[in-house]
Formats: sequence, structure tokens, C-alpha cells
Amino acid sequence: MNRQIQLQELHNNTFFWKFYFCWSRGYNEKEELNIDEVLEVVETDETKAYEWERQFLNEADIEENPRYIAEKLTDNLNYVIEFQEYEINFFLNDIYIGNLGGHFEAWFFTLDELLAFEKYPNLFLLFLPITGITESQRDILKPFIVKHLESIPKFEIYSHYIADCLLNGLIMESGFVEIEGVGITNNQNHSVRNIATYPRYKEDVIELNKILIALQ
Repeated sequence: MNRQIQLQELHNNTFFWKFYFCWSRGYNEKEELNIDEVLEVVETDETKAYEWERQFLNEADIEENPRYIAEKLTDNLNYVIEFQEYEINFFLNDIYIGNLGGHFEAWFFTLDELLAFEKYPNLFLLFLPITGITESQRDILKPFIVKHLESIPKFEIYSHYIADCLLNGLIMESGFVEIEGVGITNNQNHSVRNIATYPRYKEDVIELNKILIALQ
């Protein structure tokens, strides 16, 4: 099996997006449901979904040869999303920017940065789970999420509900700030952009800030 996942495999793929968003930190606060429980409203054949996931990840070989999505967006920017057995890792220009899994590191992209990726097919939804927003930005982002969810079969009926639950997992304790000589950072735990807590990421954050500004 080809290790690289082609983007056309994701387009309108209910199995993929249900699998993918189960890795996010979304939840239903009122009903106290985790995101995997929330996504049960998207009805799929469980046997077929399991078989699809097993084949999609190529589970027999995933530890040594994980599958990945990769694309060159501009002359100065490329990304890789790598599917390991217990986590999904994200890279920009081969620089690690976060992961989804038990020891997640998220809240990397700002709202404006995420919206800049909307022009690239599927990338908006792929980067959504590692985006950070403030409560005041919820109403700005929600219509974009709903629009993209409505394009996925069986998601469209519940797009507003699922969007609300996904948004719950994006809210930061405080927003992003700009530091002279560095650019955009935050003080959120479990974020690569928190260079006060994780100084080892500082030089990478400086480099990526310059690239992301140019993208907007």
C-alpha cells in the first residue's frame, strides 16, 4: 500500500472524517459527552467502518511505516500529517507543530491562520483540531465549520451540533499574543507556540511565524 494518502481519498469520505474528528478534543458540555460519543449521531455501518480504518491505516505496518498526508502549498510552505498508531502528528516545512492523541499538543494555529488555509481543499478541516480560539471568536468560526461539514455525507444533518462540540475543544484559556522579535505565541499548556514553557520550540516558532504571515 502507498504510504502517502491521496487527498481524493478524503473528499466526501464519511468514514475518514468521523475517524479523524474522534481524535479531536471536542465535547458536548451539557450532556457530558466526549467527541467520539458526539459523533455517534453520524450513522455508519460499524463493520464497514472498522474494515475501512484497518485498510486506510495499513495497521499491520503502521509502527514502522505510518501513512501520511503531504502537500506543497507554496514555494515556501509544505505540510505533513502523519498517522501513528496512538497519535496524529503535524508538521509545517518539516517542523513539528503538534499532535492529536493522549499527550496532545494543539492550539497552534490562530483563527486568521486557519482561515487562510480555507482555499486549500480539505486542509481547513484537517487543521481545525489544532487551532486555538477565544470564546469571542466562536461565532466567527462556526459558520465556516458548518459549511465544510455540510459537504460531508451524513454530517450535514448534524453540522451545527457537531460544529458546536468541535468548537468547545478549541477554546483557549487566553488568546495569542505577539512578542517583538518572535511573533505570535501563547501561554497555553500543550501548545508548541507556548515558548515560555517550551523554549526548545522558540526558533521554530520564529521561522513559522514569518511564513504564516506571508500566507494570509
